Amino acid sequence: MSNIDEIDFKILKELQKNGKISFAEIFRRTGIPDSTIYDRISRLKEKKVIKGFTVILDDKKLGINITALVGIETRSENYGKVAKELSRIDEVIEVYGVTGEFDLMVKIKAVSMEDLSRILNVIRSMNGVDDIFVMTVLETFKEEHKVPLEKLFNLHRVLKTKRHEKY
Repeated sequence: MSNIDEIDFKILKELQKNGKISFAEIFRRTGIPDSTIYDRISRLKEKKVIKGFTVILDDKKLGINITALVGIETRSENYGKVAKELSRIDEVIEVYGVTGEFDLMVKIKAVSMEDLSRILNVIRSMNGVDDIFVMTVLETFKEEHKVPLEKLFNLHRVLKTKRHEKY
């Protein structure tokens, strides 16, 4: 877990709740001095633990009404090339290599069924795509953009304790 200690954990926890939080507010909530917060965030960005800061938008309010999950079959020799090509499509917001029935799984956000159909035709026509399976999302019950930090940190702490008990 990239040498994340309790101080890093506390800072990450606050940032994950609110990426715009000030150092002064993190200090108020955690008691960690501003200079330490600055140094730790800089180090976490350097190590790519923090990849960046972004805004989470409301799809519906922007007219993005369709979410689809698409399973894609491809041959192993085309796998990387197809994944890279899928990543270039703006409406494809996530690309995963998966186990199971498909080789790749993508998440698409589109403004309409016609728009989704256009995107799917682009994917179908890609060199190396053998078949696609489309699932249109009817309702979204949970969609978060965070990591379960509390569980990860506790697991890391338990594993570290068990390692020390062996010696």
